[in-house]
Amino acid sequence: MLGITHLTQVRAGIRSSTLREQSKIRDAAAYAKLSKIRWAGHVMRLNDHRWTRALSDWTPRD
Repeated sequence: MLGITHLTQVRAGIRSSTLREQSKIRDAAAYAKLSKIRWAGHVMRLNDHRWTRALSDWTPRD
């Protein structure tokens, strides 16, 4: 991506975090944690009185 080999990185003393910043690649663990927190916020705000829930639980009369 950046054209830097591991050998070049070691010789030049370039840190992996610096390469990540330059390539704009997100840290997978941090992204997963943020996504989990964001999803928990959505679930927390859900209520059971939504029309989609009522429609899916609806049973027709005979």
